[in-house]
Amino acid sequence: MNDKKKEKLQFSEIILMILTLVASFVLFFLGYYSVAFVLFGIFMAITSFISKWTGTKNADYVYRKIQKNYDKW
Repeated sequence: MNDKKKEKLQFSEIILMILTLVASFVLFFLGYYSVAFVLFGIFMAITSFISKWTGTKNADYVYRKIQKNYDKW
């Protein structure tokens, strides 16, 4: 993936997260509890996916860095 496409994807994910969070709170206070619950569930799923993916990506980076240092010796 090139950098422009990755940057656009990250920006759209952030906007989507903000919109679902705001929409869930607005709908909750307007009295649409079930719809707000579903939107908040979608927000939590997106957040969980991004955090797990970032953690895996960081662990992979650390592993590769350690392997690179061992290969020098």
